[in-house]
Amino acid sequence: MKNLLVLAILALVSAFNAPLVFGKVGVDFSALTSTSSLSCVKNYGYEHAVVRCYIEAWGNNPGGKVDSNCYQNYLNAKSAGFTSIDIYWFPCTGRSTCKSPATQLNEIVSYVGANKMIVGRLWLDVETDPSANNWPSTSAARTTLQQFKTALDNSGWKWGVYSSKYQWTTITGSATWVLDSSVPLWYAGWDEALNFNNFSPFGGWSKPTLKQYAGDQTFCSAGFDKNYFV
Repeated sequence: MKNLLVLAILALVSAFNAPLVFGKVGVDFSALTSTSSLSCVKNYGYEHAVVRCYIEAWGNNPGGKVDSNCYQNYLNAKSAGFTSIDIYWFPCTGRSTCKSPATQLNEIVSYVGANKMIVGRLWLDVETDPSANNWPSTSAARTTLQQFKTALDNSGWKWGVYSSKYQWTTITGSATWVLDSSVPLWYAGWDEALNFNNFSPFGGWSKPTLKQYAGDQTFCSAGFDKNYFV
């Protein structure tokens, strides 16, 4: 009876962390995460990993730097069996001491190249950080975002935008302001539903590519956000 109870509990835990969906699921993470934790995640059926590779470092002068966990997390994800790996960039913005968008991107490109990392896409994280006051002006935000777009387009890299309708509206001053709706959108919609039903168009995007459906989740002895895509 005791063994049956244990098996039942394990089955419930497995069902919770590995949902059956008509689509695919993945995770994103920033803290240093072990191969064993990522192997556990992979065994639950999560297929796609997004690793943070650049941080604001807004207290530095100049601000913005490569995330020291990026390469090791990339290696650990590969060792765990992930073959689809992206990276994301939380840029330094809103301060005169921040490195230029082009400089920040060049640091990412150089770092990825020097470490011979193979990544699918670079996601530009467009969200507010109250502690940094990183988007203090909507007019300045639009100019800065255009600078990011120019740098990214010139790099030849595949890129996309991570944001939400609320964040986009707060930062740019309008839900309808368009940066580049031809690139993929990864939006935050924490309803824990494995679909895009809660998506509301913004920024010129009529449909998303990825959805972050749950944030700040702890399982497999580590912290992750969970993502859904088709």
